[in-house]
Amino acid sequence: MWKIDKGSASGTTTASYATALDWMVSELGKKTILLKNTDGSLSLTYKLTGYVTKDGIARELVAETTLLAGETAEFHYDRQWHRLTLQVIDGSGNATYTLDYEGQGA
Repeated sequence: MWKIDKGSASGTTTASYATALDWMVSELGKKTILLKNTDGSLSLTYKLTGYVTKDGIARELVAETTLLAGETAEFHYDRQWHRLTLQVIDGSGNATYTLDYEGQGA
């Protein structure tokens, strides 16, 4: 049976890192995440972490990176992970964001 897991989320950054996506992906092969800074003038900062087991060793997949107003970051993974977490924090202020994700597996 083919499995598809997808969704969307949105929010506003704060002065502390917040988890925008905590995605269990152990049954998925191909995974895509899009993060869009929907703010008109403020930047945000994000980082992406992977785990081979649910609460195991954190592996930084994307180091802390700035996303300017209106920009979109795109992530594609075919490699096996158990869990992916995307965290966001203020860049130049409380920026708004949306994200979409989809994964497919057998």
